[in-house]
Amino acid sequence: MTTTSKLADHPYAVMAGTLTCAVGLLAAIFTPSGLVVLAAGVALVLWYRLRPSAAWSAVGAVAGAAAGTIGTLSVRTEKLCCMFGWSEARGWPYAWLSRGASADTPEAARALAYADGWAPDPVYLVTDVMIWASAGFLLVVAAGLAVRAYRARRR
Repeated sequence: MTTTSKLADHPYAVMAGTLTCAVGLLAAIFTPSGLVVLAAGVALVLWYRLRPSAAWSAVGAVAGAAAGTIGTLSVRTEKLCCMFGWSEARGWPYAWLSRGASADTPEAARALAYADGWAPDPVYLVTDVMIWASAGFLLVVAAGLAVRAYRARRR
């Protein structure tokens, strides 16, 4: 049996998009930021219809991953809790860089945490990179579609 579907002409994009959709759907159960990954998966599945530039899409994904992950380090969460535990975390939507300690006083807990240094969380780091890469990819695809529509309208 042969198919004439355009989906069959792009098996790698469809497989990557389907996997990305599955990951995005699973992530969307836990956080709304998973919808970005789900949308990127849909864009990959519909690659043959959208026809974005592969080079610019890759540049957008890499730029989004780097800028988003590094740029959101400015988002800071500080907590003092539980007789006396102090923690500080950075990153958004997931705090992938953190430090913390417990001591008899809040000042001592903070001093111990500063002395201990930062500890990256690789799972949250990969998740943040994937979310921001998806966002960069979607921005480039949307910009490409807008430019194409603008040029078609000018004719």
